[in-house]
Amino acid sequence: MIHAVIFNLEGVLVTTDHCHKQAWRDMARENGIPFDDNTYERMRGLGRAEALNILLSRARRRYTDSERLVLSMRKGDLYMEHISNLDKTCALPGAIETVIALRHSGIRTAVATASQHARFILKHLGIQNLFDAVADGNLIEKPVPHPEVFLLAAEKMHLAPECCLAVDDNGAGIEAAHRAGMQAVGLADAAYEPFTDYRAEDLENIDILALVEKINREQKQ
Repeated sequence: MIHAVIFNLEGVLVTTDHCHKQAWRDMARENGIPFDDNTYERMRGLGRAEALNILLSRARRRYTDSERLVLSMRKGDLYMEHISNLDKTCALPGAIETVIALRHSGIRTAVATASQHARFILKHLGIQNLFDAVADGNLIEKPVPHPEVFLLAAEKMHLAPECCLAVDDNGAGIEAAHRAGMQAVGLADAAYEPFTDYRAEDLENIDILALVEKINREQKQ
């Protein structure tokens, strides 16, 4: 029986990609480093150090390790400034409605994400109280597709992994959920991943509560 739904944060409940992009743009401008959309596309999805290497490959001079550290910290500060402007209107279509519907029906909800700013983001969205547990980058050591983040979310709700349904828009996240022993809903590009059990473009185009009820009916038979 499914007793909880575990959501990835970025790309499922909210997108802060524009905040990352603007933070990199601001930092590059401050230091006279060329920055454009093509550069950012190469940086997307990478860790901060790797992304910084790509940005600095366009710089007019070489940067020392200490200077790189300063730039990395500056980017982090700028990102925090930008996500401070998030509010409930920044939630992705169907996200808040889905979580509320689940909770009204007695289904627990959690967030599983590599982001270290998850609680900050949820607070600014005004939805931090809609989740029974948050497993984030401050609490895990191994990135997806290792199942650690999903296992931790289930553990924090005192549920067995097989009692949880995962929702993710990333193929590695879908694989991680399966390795944790969970069924998974793949959104966007993850809908085409081989480990995906259920598919949709976004939360606005799938009734997660109806899906949970269907799964539970089938398991009772």
